[in-house]
Amino acid sequence: MKTVRVNATNDPPAPIRVLICEDEEITAMHLLKALESAGYDVVGEASDGEEAIRLADETQPDFILMDINMPKVSGLIATQKITEKRPVPVIIVTAYSSDETVQAALDAGAAAYLVKPVTREQLLPAVRIAQARFAMLQEAQAEAGNLREAMESRKLIERAKGIVQQRLQLSEPDAFAHLQSLSRNKRKTLKDTAEDIIRADDAFRQEMGV
Repeated sequence: MKTVRVNATNDPPAPIRVLICEDEEITAMHLLKALESAGYDVVGEASDGEEAIRLADETQPDFILMDINMPKVSGLIATQKITEKRPVPVIIVTAYSSDETVQAALDAGAAAYLVKPVTREQLLPAVRIAQARFAMLQEAQAEAGNLREAMESRKLIERAKGIVQQRLQLSEPDAFAHLQSLSRNKRKTLKDTAEDIIRADDAFRQEMGV
């Protein structure tokens, strides 16, 4: 079992706290160095799924990096158990990029995924994207009142966010922030705002014959 390293400083702003769940020691070390060099606080490292579940409960991280193929308990099952107990952004790390794998990760509660080998240039933007998607799901769930409706809302919001990204040339987190701003300004839910954007885009495409 690897040592849990907790940041004891109370100086604001507090660093974002990360739990790494990876059974390959070299990969775990690479992720650790990349995160710490970017100012993140790695509060724990798990080498199997059972340890991941336990450390997630003990350390209460701000987000989790989870390998999909973990010993004892798979990364997908560990993600599901962790997010059912306490919602937290999870990035699934996998050697596979098939649609089935990606969908399984999202169904388990993951906010994003990365394909190995993971570079620092891929990792840091993925963290921002995962946090943006997690915030989106939390807001959608608060609006909808239950997870099933929230997941349906998420699909609409994801589609609208993609339209905003393409039209305004924004990053994913910035596109979501734009949706939030529109929602507040129009005093509408994110879902209703997303539907407005999708309808407008469909009308534009029909008019242009695209």
